[in-house]
Amino acid sequence: MNHAFFIVKVVKNPVHLMSKDYETVEIKVEFPVSRQKNSKNEIILLLWGDHRTDFLKYYKVQDYLLIEGIITLTSTNNNNQVKITVKRLYPFLLL
Repeated sequence: MNHAFFIVKVVKNPVHLMSKDYETVEIKVEFPVSRQKNSKNEIILLLWGDHRTDFLKYYKVQDYLLIEGIITLTSTNNNNQVKITVKRLYPFLLL
């Protein structure tokens, strides 16, 4: 099953992707702490619909998020890229 929950930190500003039928936002995030030195730490979130507008309205770089979504892995040549289509998005506070 590829459904998961993550706590992530927003690293870069969102990139708007537009199609004929829909608009999405692509955001590069990373895990707060990497467990292994050689592990991949960055993933890309795909937001659409209300999640896209809420993110653009309320969140910025350096914010922490609790996300629930579906994981997809794309392979091009020798490069594997992990993308998560977000189903739910919540702010996360570290105290």
